[in-house]
Amino acid sequence: MLPRVLVPFAAALLTAGLAAQDLLGVTWNGATVLIDSHTAGVTPLGMGLFGQNALGRTGDGQYWSTQRVSTTYYQYTRIDPTTGSASYASYGSDIRDFATAPGNRLYGIRNGTVNPYEDWLVLVDPATGVTTSIGSTGYTDIQGLVVHLGVLYAWDVFAGLLVVDPATGAAVDPFPNVSGPAYQQSLCSHPDGRLLLGGGDSNGPDQLFSLDVGTGVATLIGTMPAIYDIRGIEPLGGFAVPFGQPCQGTYGPTYLGVTGALHGGGQLQSVSINHAANTVGAVILGLDTTTYGGAPLPRLLDPLVGTNNCSLFVAIDASLFVVTGPTGPATLQYGFSLPAWTTGVTFHLQHACFEPVAGNSSWSNGVTVNVQ
Repeated sequence: MLPRVLVPFAAALLTAGLAAQDLLGVTWNGATVLIDSHTAGVTPLGMGLFGQNALGRTGDGQYWSTQRVSTTYYQYTRIDPTTGSASYASYGSDIRDFATAPGNRLYGIRNGTVNPYEDWLVLVDPATGVTTSIGSTGYTDIQGLVVHLGVLYAWDVFAGLLVVDPATGAAVDPFPNVSGPAYQQSLCSHPDGRLLLGGGDSNGPDQLFSLDVGTGVATLIGTMPAIYDIRGIEPLGGFAVPFGQPCQGTYGPTYLGVTGALHGGGQLQSVSINHAANTVGAVILGLDTTTYGGAPLPRLLDPLVGTNNCSLFVAIDASLFVVTGPTGPATLQYGFSLPAWTTGVTFHLQHACFEPVAGNSSWSNGVTVNVQ
């Protein structure tokens, strides 16, 4: 079916927002709510479990939260996005926020419990409860975590926006002179490309902000009713999950991100970064990430074309050529419409670019797209 996706490709990058009530939120008092990402309007959806303190979505589209049963007992729960109900899944840890990780797992920020009370990055399988420690972040007040356009970000309620190394857990503050707003509880990567910050606790109001990843500055969207005490926010609808690691382009790693209204009738945009200017690249679409041409995926390309640590992650079922932007570091980007019949379809994307690096080509990470 995938080649039919190519029929409505537009000649330029398209933009579109999602409808109102496009976010799902969980609250400390047990309520599950719908949130309008453009106005911060809140609508009750249903009741989950008291003590909900995080929200994340795995690559299969499942929503997961945590519940604090007592100060020493926590559990992972599955949230039904249509009713708002929560059901027990497994014994858990004191996780303050989740972020999508490969293999239907979640990155989590586990609250520090020993001196010096540093928060740890962990990898969680919420269905089984298996939680693997990655490493200390070096910070003590992290409440938000998200993968946004290929980068793992955290939010410290006092230090502000942080960048986290998913391999070691170490966090750095790219904007040490920018902090606040304090006491916000969750980061959310919106399909339209925005990084959102929201929530609140007894120390401050429930608010929703848009974050500028280039400056660390938060812009207020709106204030939410204080009765909710929102602790986790995730987008509703379709989703895009990155996997694998990009190799080097002319200006750095060629991270690929996918944004847009990921539903039948919406628009999708795929954008990779750090390319040479005015050069040809390819957008690859595939239905499989396990085999291509009889060979297993991912497939290291270095022995074949002389690249440096580049891999093919996606079966090349369809492709098209585009040109990067006019100034470096340039982006390779393309947008296309998702016909109504694509609802429920899952496919995969990868970018390649012909530029002056090893093997004369760079290859991005892959992204799995689910249309809902």
